[in-house]
Amino acid sequence: MMQEISETAKRPKYWKKFYGWLYGDKFWTKLFNQNYFLYFLTLGNSHKLAHQTVKEIKKNDKVLQLGITFGSLIDMIAAKVGQYGHYDIVDVSSTQISVCKNKYKLLYPWMNFMRKDAAGNLNKSGFGYDVVICYMLLHEVPPRTKAKIIENAIKLIKENGKVIFVDYHNPVKWHPLRYVVRMFNRLFQPFAEKLWDLEISHYCKNPAKYKWKKTFFFGQMYQKIVVSKRAPDILEN
Repeated sequence: MMQEISETAKRPKYWKKFYGWLYGDKFWTKLFNQNYFLYFLTLGNSHKLAHQTVKEIKKNDKVLQLGITFGSLIDMIAAKVGQYGHYDIVDVSSTQISVCKNKYKLLYPWMNFMRKDAAGNLNKSGFGYDVVICYMLLHEVPPRTKAKIIENAIKLIKENGKVIFVDYHNPVKWHPLRYVVRMFNRLFQPFAEKLWDLEISHYCKNPAKYKWKKTFFFGQMYQKIVVSKRAPDILEN
C-alpha cells in the first residue's frame, strides 16, 4: 500500500527563491507535468532521457528516486519495478508529493514517498537500494548541495548497486543552441552552469573508489552517468 513518510523538512532558501513558484504551486506543477511541454523544454530529448534511465532498472529492483520528476518517467520506473519491487521517492515539496499521490495511488501501491531533503539525512530509508536515480536535479542546487546529494546517493546503494545521474552537460562548441541555453540558464537556473564547468565526479569526495560510466546526448547537451562501486581488489591495486 502506498505510504508517505513525512517530517518537517525545511525547504532550502535557494528552493524558495528560484523554484518555489513551480514546485510549490499545483497549477504550474500540472502544466509542466504535461509530456508535450516537457518535450519542448528539453529540446525534444525528454523521452530519450527517460528511456535511458529506465533501461538501468531491472524487474523487482529496490529503487530510490531523489526528487519528483515531471512527465512519464515515474510511470515508466514504477511499471519496470513491478509489484514485487520497491520504489521510494524523496522530495522536499509537499505539493509535489500530494499531486503524485493523487495521480498514482491506485496504479502503483508499491510506490512510497518520503518528504525529505535529498541533501539531508536519508539513512532512515530502511535498506540499500539496487538503483538510486538523480534525474535533472543537480542543476537546480548550489555546489555544496550537489556534493551532499551525490554522497547520499552513493551511500544508499548496495555493494552491486548503481546510481544514475541524468542532467545537463557542457555542449560541444559548435552546438547551435549552446549560447541560447547558456543565457536561459543564467537568467532562470543559476546553478546549472556549474555542470558545464565541472564533472559530476568532481563533487564526490573519493571518486576513484567508484566507476563512472558516461553517455552523452544531443551534442553533449545532456549526460547520463552510471556510478557503481569498484571491487576491493581493484582498489588495492
